Amino acid sequence: MDITIKKEDLLRELQYVQGVVERKTTVPILSNLLLETAGNSLVITATDLDVTLRCGCRANIKVSGAATVSARKLFDIVRLLPDSDIHFKASTSDWINLTCERSRFKVAGLSKENFPDIPSVEGKTVTLPAGPLRYMITRSIYAITQEESRYTLNGALLIVNPGTITLVTTDGHRLVLISHNCEVSGIEGETRVLVPKKTLVELNKLASGDVLSVEFGNTENHLFFKVGERLLVSRILTGQFPNYEMVIPRENHRDLVVSTLLFGDALKRAAVMADEQSRAVRFSMQENQIEISSASSDFGEAKETLEAKYSSEAMEIGFNAQYLLDFLQNADTEEIVVSLRDKETQGLMKPKGLGDYDYYYVVMPMKI
Repeated sequence: MDITIKKEDLLRELQYVQGVVERKTTVPILSNLLLETAGNSLVITATDLDVTLRCGCRANIKVSGAATVSARKLFDIVRLLPDSDIHFKASTSDWINLTCERSRFKVAGLSKENFPDIPSVEGKTVTLPAGPLRYMITRSIYAITQEESRYTLNGALLIVNPGTITLVTTDGHRLVLISHNCEVSGIEGETRVLVPKKTLVELNKLASGDVLSVEFGNTENHLFFKVGERLLVSRILTGQFPNYEMVIPRENHRDLVVSTLLFGDALKRAAVMADEQSRAVRFSMQENQIEISSASSDFGEAKETLEAKYSSEAMEIGFNAQYLLDFLQNADTEEIVVSLRDKETQGLMKPKGLGDYDYYYVVMPMKI
C-alpha cells in the first residue's frame, strides 16, 4: 500500500472511529484499525465485534493494499502532524511508514488476515430523519442501565412504523418513552429491535451536523445504519424487553405544572442535603405550591418552596433527586407536567408543549 492523503480528511474519520475501538481487550487486533484502498478512497474500519464502524476519505493511491495499525497511536500521530499531506507506505512485514513534511514514523501493525470479517448490508433499508433521531437518542440514553448483568436493558427498544419512530429505555427504576410523528418511507408494518447503548452513542455522532437522513436496515442478528459513506454495523441485543406499556401509569389524576428552570434549581439546592446513598427528596404538594425537602442524619436538612399550578388534594411523595434532574436537563420546554396518583404509584412526567414529539418519563417513588 502506497497512498497520500490530506491530514484534515484523515483526522476527521479517525475521530469517528475512536469510540468503537476496544481499549481493554485480550484480542490485540481489536485495538487496530483496518486500512484498505478502494477506488480512489482509503477505507477505515474499526470493530469490537459487537459494533463496527466503516468510513473513508479520498486519497491519492499509488499502490493498492491493506494493513492494520494501532487506532490510538495513529490518531495521536495524525492529530499532532502539521496541516499537510500524509504519505503512507506499508511493507510486507506489517510495518507502516508514515511521512508528513519533516516528520517520519515507522508504526508496527498486525496481519490484516486476523481482522474480523464485517457483515454486509442485506435487504432493503428505510430512511430515518437524522435530526429527530439524534434528538430522541439524546433525551433517552441516560435512562439505560449501567448494570451489564441486565442484558436486555443495556440498550434501547427502537420501534419504527410508517408514521412514527419511538425509542424506549429503562434501568428498572425509571423509563423514558419518546416518539416522533414523521413519514418513514420504505417500511410496511412495524419493526422492533433492541439497539445497544454503544451503538446509540456512535449513531448520535454520525447523525450530527448537517446530516439530513440515516439509512436503517436489519437482519436477524445485525443492525445497519448508513450515514453518507459511513456505515455503522451492530449486533442486535437478544432477549425480551420489558412490557413498557404496562409501566406507564394511566390513572394519575393529580397534575402539577411547574417551571422547568425554577424546579430544577430548587431541586439541585435541596439535593445537597439529601442522603448520599439514596438521594431521596420529599415533595409536598398543596394548593398552587410545592415544597421540596431533604434530610440527612450526618449533614442536616433543606427546604425549598415553589409556586406551581396544582389544584388537587394535598399529598406527599419521595423521589430520587438525580433521576428527576436527568429528566429536567432534557425537558427543553419552559414548563413540565408531573402527574401523580398516590405516594406508592410511579410518577409520570412530560414536557409541556413539545410539538411533534411525545416524551414520557416514568419514575418509581421512594419511601421516605
